[in-house]
Amino acid sequence: MEKIPEASRRRLALLAALLASYKEEKITSIQMQKMTGVERALIRKDISLAGFKGGVSNGYKAQELLDAIRAALGLPLPEEKRFCCIAGLGKLGAALMQCGIFDESPFKIVAGFDSRVNRTEVLSADFPLYPAAKMETVVPEAKIEFAILAVEDEQANMMAERLVKSGVKGIVNFTGQVLEAPEGVAVENVSPLLALNNICARVNS
Repeated sequence: MEKIPEASRRRLALLAALLASYKEEKITSIQMQKMTGVERALIRKDISLAGFKGGVSNGYKAQELLDAIRAALGLPLPEEKRFCCIAGLGKLGAALMQCGIFDESPFKIVAGFDSRVNRTEVLSADFPLYPAAKMETVVPEAKIEFAILAVEDEQANMMAERLVKSGVKGIVNFTGQVLEAPEGVAVENVSPLLALNNICARVNS
């Protein structure tokens, strides 16, 4: 299979997330266009890049398509837990701890870190909370692969560097600071301000 371009990988990952909650047996490219906002011709091209050949005249079998996308992108199955942490336990980090969005996903939060020791003492969670000083020890011991970064902007680069040195393979950056991806580490910059800028650009283009 040829290497899937970054833009196609992103669209396929979005499609996989939508298919995971899709209830019907079949789905058409027109339905996928409505769900994703991506032109159906581009969706069909992305699906072919994923190596899926199971399309039929009245659509695709949704579960087979989801399985093919997961295999092409290396996405985990729901029962294959991948361990994550939250770095930064302020209002945003605390909200992410409690919101439950990870409960039915393959991604399991197993630790939280904050540079303020008092935050780890006053908050309660279903997983251990640690001062940031213990990050380099806890991350490898807990087999944490991915981190959600929710610190103040001025701490973003410093905390990201510590996460990388601790061994995380990917960072979802919720701060307003745009981070560069170090070699061998994936970074997703997904702050609300960045998302709003992207939406504004799309609306006004």
